[in-house]
Amino acid sequence: IRRAIEAMVAEVNELRQLVNDQAARIDAETQRNHDIIERVNDIESRITGMGAELSRQLHELGNDIDELSKRADDDATVLAVDALKAAQIRLATEQARYEITFRRDLADLADQLLRRPR
Repeated sequence: IRRAIEAMVAEVNELRQLVNDQAARIDAETQRNHDIIERVNDIESRITGMGAELSRQLHELGNDIDELSKRADDDATVLAVDALKAAQIRLATEQARYEITFRRDLADLADQLLRRPR
């Protein structure tokens, strides 16, 4: 009986160590995931700021083009202003498309980092 009890105590101690090891791995993985999420949030925040600034500048450019169009007094100037407006619209569209794509790529990257094998 004594040997059986000693064997059980040894097994319980071994299991306790395994549980402690698993808990340490889970803690480390939780911290790693937290760090990844924090970095992704920081990047997203910076991108949001940059996107807002670019949108503001494109809006100002549109306003400037509108002011030019009010003063256009010949066909050549009207054509040039129309070309500028079309280019400004294309820039704004591309900026929005790039921002959407970047956010999607950032989310995919975060997902891959969180799911990568240990």
